[in-house]
Amino acid sequence: MAQCEATNRLGRQCGSTAMVGRPFCFTHDPTRAVDRQAARRRGGFRTRTPVAGVEGRSTLRSVEDILALLEETLADSRLLENSAQRSKTLVSIALAALKALEIGELEERLEALERQFGERLGVAA
Repeated sequence: MAQCEATNRLGRQCGSTAMVGRPFCFTHDPTRAVDRQAARRRGGFRTRTPVAGVEGRSTLRSVEDILALLEETLADSRLLENSAQRSKTLVSIALAALKALEIGELEERLEALERQFGERLGVAA
């Protein structure tokens, strides 16, 4: 297999293998500029990890939205290699989830009280 004929900024020969029938590798072949640009674009999109069940969610307007994001982040974080930073992240997620659950419970209790007082006063809640 032939080596790419291009040289780098230091004047050293590129270490990549040339494409079949071409003197250059994909990175240095001047006829492949459009293909390189498209590959970079696709590569940038591929860094965005799709989230099962939460795809398209872009708001944090409810306790459910926040809990869904925390659950997604928890699932992703659990896959990481064990480290002090991972442990801190997991604790932060747990604390944030606990706070969101607490707020959600308080919202439910407040709504129940509003309904109860509305019924007593004859006002539709």
